[in-house]
Amino acid sequence: MGDILPSGFKGTTENEYFEKEKALYLSIDSDWNLDPSVPDGLKLAADAETFVTFDELGQTAYNSKDPGKAKDLELDIIGSLTNSKRDQGSPSTVALTLGGVNGTIIAAGKQVGSGIDGTVWETLSQVTIVGGVAAVSAQALVNGSTQADIGTLTEIIDTVGGWQTVTNNTVAQPGTNVETNPEFRLRRSITVGAPGNNMIDSMLGSIGNIDGVGLFAVYENFTSFTDTNGVPGHSMAIIVQGGTDEDVAKAIFIKKNPGGGLFGAGVPVVVNVVSSVHPTNDKDITFGRPTLDDVAVVVNIINDGSLVASTEQDVKDAIIEYAIGTLLVGDAGFNTTGFDIGEDVAVSRLYTPINSVIGALGGSYITSTTVNGVSSIVSIDFDTLSNWLDENIIVSIV
Repeated sequence: MGDILPSGFKGTTENEYFEKEKALYLSIDSDWNLDPSVPDGLKLAADAETFVTFDELGQTAYNSKDPGKAKDLELDIIGSLTNSKRDQGSPSTVALTLGGVNGTIIAAGKQVGSGIDGTVWETLSQVTIVGGVAAVSAQALVNGSTQADIGTLTEIIDTVGGWQTVTNNTVAQPGTNVETNPEFRLRRSITVGAPGNNMIDSMLGSIGNIDGVGLFAVYENFTSFTDTNGVPGHSMAIIVQGGTDEDVAKAIFIKKNPGGGLFGAGVPVVVNVVSSVHPTNDKDITFGRPTLDDVAVVVNIINDGSLVASTEQDVKDAIIEYAIGTLLVGDAGFNTTGFDIGEDVAVSRLYTPINSVIGALGGSYITSTTVNGVSSIVSIDFDTLSNWLDENIIVSIV
């Protein structure tokens, strides 16, 4: 059977098991007929296959205790030991404009749909139509990066008397998918610092454990002078994508040491947090949401005849998935976070998602790729996140 060695679990191959058992048979009778065509030979082969199956189970059990190898439920269990939970993702959101009769009340949870792809969205709050219109936010019914281009959400599913029209004047902000195993491993490695004494590590760990949080960054200026990012001396700029304002502010409140200031980089948010232990202790917590920088992508591809009708959209989808860190196959993948907050866009990295589509079909190839008109590096401010939208990606196939 397999052995647990200082270097890890070591199994035995099916052929090795076969030869070992064969040697035992022959030690009893050297003339024993063990040809695979006879019952005894067949038994040897069946035994070897069974023993290898046991070794595979042993390897799986061994890997389940290793954060670097555990998968799915086993990885969730390891994460729970340090209060790290797999992010179940978040839905895409969009701003809707409703039209109809003045005074019409439209409750939260009313559904509208896309006339293009059939996606369904629901309103997040109750609104009243005034002056013929009302504005309300809505979210997709499923978690993930659900697309909605301008003017595509036009169908009223849950009708209300007096409510006549609906549309979206902006594109949807994409949500996030359930974390894959590689993504969760990476975030867990960060969030295990939550109980630590180092304030930055501990704060990163606490923020990373918040439901719905995707990307986050903490910039500290421990000098007495304003730094090149505009962060004042002895202050921190904390930028968080996702999670509720209240949850993020509370995580910062719990972990921040007295004395240092908080700077609202990006889109500033200020939340007053009251201590759950000492009700007289309350503070205004300032942090930021990343500013979104829409990027324009142009891809030119030469078709060798192998590409299919869906290739253009498949390339767009792959670029978006890669950029937000979800273009992973199984447990493979080296870019598990996509483009991070404040991370410049190296255009050459986009060859990976493009080739993942066209390379699987044949010998078609890329002639050029640009982002915002350049083919090298697109600079992104420290408090900004590159924003990748389907409508801003052009794929030309000739």
